[in-house]
Amino acid sequence: MAIVDPMFRTSLAVVLGLASLLPAQDETFAALQLRFRQEAQQLTVLGLPSRAEQDKLLSRHVRELAAFVARTRGDDHWNGRLMLADLQLVAGDRDAARQTLAAIDPEQAPPLLLVSAAAMAPHVGLPDRRELWLEKALARPAPTDDRLAMARLITLNLYDAERGDAVFAAELAAAKDDETRALVRFHKADTWRDREDLPDNAGWEELEKLARDLPQTYWGKVAADRFRAVQLRAGDPAIDFVAKTRDGREVSLRGAAGKVLVMAFWVVDDRDNAALWAELRGLQKQHGDRVQIVAFNLDRELAMVDKAIADQRIDVPVVADGKGVLGDVALRWFTEGPGIHVVGKDGKVAGLRLFLGNADGRREFADTVAAALR
Repeated sequence: MAIVDPMFRTSLAVVLGLASLLPAQDETFAALQLRFRQEAQQLTVLGLPSRAEQDKLLSRHVRELAAFVARTRGDDHWNGRLMLADLQLVAGDRDAARQTLAAIDPEQAPPLLLVSAAAMAPHVGLPDRRELWLEKALARPAPTDDRLAMARLITLNLYDAERGDAVFAAELAAAKDDETRALVRFHKADTWRDREDLPDNAGWEELEKLARDLPQTYWGKVAADRFRAVQLRAGDPAIDFVAKTRDGREVSLRGAAGKVLVMAFWVVDDRDNAALWAELRGLQKQHGDRVQIVAFNLDRELAMVDKAIADQRIDVPVVADGKGVLGDVALRWFTEGPGIHVVGKDGKVAGLRLFLGNADGRREFADTVAAALR
């Protein structure tokens, strides 16, 4: 079931690009969403697009999406309708956005989508639909992952912490094993981390409790590593990991023993990518087998990642599983955006959160690697 990703704001992508691909009549919503983002990315490779170029692409995407909604049924239809209302709102057509959103059927649309629609409703002049859609969503069954996403949206986007916590409590009560309990508790802790009505350390305290209570579960172990990640300093033992690259190779902290490990976290449309790959190529050429470089991608669209590997001539191992910032290594190292960590030959942290977008950042990175190689 394809549901609009609540972590992905379509509007941020569509205001940035240039059109190049023609829509397919049998295109799925997931494919359309990916194509829109690819089109939005293309012009940014050449520079910042003009306002006219942004508006032209946005207008075309609105037209294509309206046609998509008219010819599709099921979850693709509702996902497309929600995205269309969002784009119409970005385009300044509030009346059209209101009409598009109002046509969402609370008896047919997926519960997670209804919560997203409820969050948008006041912005298009449908405040009465907010409660209706929210009640319908909460009354309907949904997979655990969707329910957890709903709880996060209700808490942080609808500012209803009481009902958000109630969803977490219900999922915890319904959990039949420790793995599921740990999963629910992890997402509750992560949501609490972003709540403005709680003390700053409330989410981290929940994470620490999870690591202590369920240490043998996957999410309990992730919680322990994540809690340690925020306290990492140069000289501390690095957080262990094992991962598979896009071409099927295994990479790990232990496998890099005796080498300097460069962990580069990146996203496809980062404007600093050219500098990143140039610096890493030069580093590999200069130091050869003394350095191991691994690029960890933080995007969800694997087709776009594979295209970027070819287009950007990425010739280092790339780890990407389509989970974005919920990928295993990103979770354990608490890395939610681009940046570089460096691990010394002894397996201890040499540098954290380094950036290559300017001369000072490149100099700091080079100095960190040089010191780690001594």
